[in-house]
Amino acid sequence: MEENQNLSKDMEAQKEKHRHFLTLHLSHKGETKTIGLKKYHAALLGAAIVCVLGGGIVATASYQQAKHQLQASEEQLQAAENANRKLAQKTEVLESENKEYTQNLEEIQQKTTQLEDKLTELETTKENLAEQINGMSGADTASAEAYLSILNDSQTTQKDFTTIVTTAYNKTEALSSQLEKMDVLLDEAGVSFQNVADGVTVALAKESNIPMGFPVENGIVSTEFNPGGDSSISDGRVHKGIDLSTRSQILPITATASGTVVEAAFHEDFGYYVKIDHGNGFTTMYAHNSENLVSVGDQVKRGDTIAMTGSTGMSTGIHCHYEIQLNGVYQNPRDFQ
Repeated sequence: MEENQNLSKDMEAQKEKHRHFLTLHLSHKGETKTIGLKKYHAALLGAAIVCVLGGGIVATASYQQAKHQLQASEEQLQAAENANRKLAQKTEVLESENKEYTQNLEEIQQKTTQLEDKLTELETTKENLAEQINGMSGADTASAEAYLSILNDSQTTQKDFTTIVTTAYNKTEALSSQLEKMDVLLDEAGVSFQNVADGVTVALAKESNIPMGFPVENGIVSTEFNPGGDSSISDGRVHKGIDLSTRSQILPITATASGTVVEAAFHEDFGYYVKIDHGNGFTTMYAHNSENLVSVGDQVKRGDTIAMTGSTGMSTGIHCHYEIQLNGVYQNPRDFQ
């Protein structure tokens, strides 16, 4: 019986042994313990090891990939920083060029304005001289035409300098240089024109000392020039000037040429009168005035008001008696209209 039981235990132990994949016998304090690792436990352990190893491999691969991506990103960032630095440098250069470009444009605009002002000034001077020449009625027509011809020959070329808004940067220096040359040429033309203008002005000044026209605007000649008492002229009495009737109106009397007042007084025959010496042999007298408006020593210009018409002295009506002498010889005022 006992043998059967021992046989049964051995068989059971053999079965248990076959059920374990691995059996460990551990001794501790004289006691022996047996730990058996069953097959399915071994399978689970193997699966766990595989999972751990596989996860490590995947993690390592992911780490390497991330590392490569990070390195690539760093390289891209470095390249971007380099590009940004170069762009900043280019921007600085462009800003400097733009500043210089703007300054050049401002200088060019100022230069064009100066040129326009110079041309305008020259044209204004020429126009004023032309007006004075055109007003030389009664003078030598050939002289007036000659002066106008001189002005026309010295005419400056008027150009419309529009404000410069845009131009290529590399052209601004060349454009500025051209304007400088034009400025020099214009200065030379201005000097030349000024010389001509001075000459014309001197000529006009000389002409302004020559009596021209009548001293009363719209005056009517009531008595002609008749120094010899020719009976066929007017009433035949000696008359060394002409009488300009104002038809009972008191009107201004103006100097017919520039000069110096040498007499401004009252005469029993001429009444209130004014005499002007024009400094070139010519003298003029204006008589029968209601009042004199100038005094001896006054400098007058052609067209200045010197008296008012009247009927003082030996007179029968309001008028102006006007005389011209050249080196003491009486001249017919009609010859100086």
